[in-house]
Amino acid sequence: MIKEKAYAKINLFLNVVNKRFDGYHDLEMVMASIDLFDLLTFKSNPTGEIEVTSDIGITNDYKKNIVYEIATFLKDEFDVKKGVIIDIKKNIPIAAGLAGGSADAAATFRGLNRLWKLKLSLGDMAKLGENFGADIPFCIYNKLCIARGKGEDLFFINNKLKTPLLLVNPRIKISTKEVFSKVKKEEIEERKINDMTSAIYNKNHELMAREFHNSLEKIAFEMEPKIREIKNQMIDLGLDGALMSGSGSSVFGVSKDKAKLKYVFEIMNDDYFKVITKIR
Repeated sequence: MIKEKAYAKINLFLNVVNKRFDGYHDLEMVMASIDLFDLLTFKSNPTGEIEVTSDIGITNDYKKNIVYEIATFLKDEFDVKKGVIIDIKKNIPIAAGLAGGSADAAATFRGLNRLWKLKLSLGDMAKLGENFGADIPFCIYNKLCIARGKGEDLFFINNKLKTPLLLVNPRIKISTKEVFSKVKKEEIEERKINDMTSAIYNKNHELMAREFHNSLEKIAFEMEPKIREIKNQMIDLGLDGALMSGSGSSVFGVSKDKAKLKYVFEIMNDDYFKVITKIR
């Protein structure tokens, strides 16, 4: 039996650069893993079949889940005769801008690479993962980085931030595809990435918090005003900075004062998903 942690990601910076001919958008991002994770367990299945179970219903048909798709792909691609039972314990909210599905997909690559002794490098798995989702290459590595292109062009930052943060999700699911369909380049706020990367390299917490940026916030705020409310509440209650992650609907706020994070945690609506964690 093999276990793999599938870490959630947040975007400290997300700039939409332009729309590509393939329908995707070119992005410029700073991505980080946080200490919130799903746990995937891999056991050999003597029947030779692939089975996926979960503590929550991810899809009505588990064969439509990306974990099943990747397991099937690896079994066929590498002519693996053995089967596998994959159990997913979900902690990351679904469709929340935290790459939960991509994290599970990446953990499936890593877990089956070990279970089936495929001898794939992280680079090999990241390259294969590109075919299944733009965030999967990042989730293979789980390292602080600048990401460009669809998200597959990674430049790793060797600093460890370990910044404490409060993550809040209003239990609203947002379609990434729908958010990006509403992007109008002339209407979105653009910002240079240089100050953010400088803040990270110099471990300047205050500058980093000031330079949080997400081009998709305005669109998501209009779709779901509750997301704006959460961000504004975090700022009003004194956190150093707050930002929506990805295409929403999760918002994180940072403070070096853990007592302040706990205070804001207590104030936030109890109906929300909320957790105090940190950047890995």
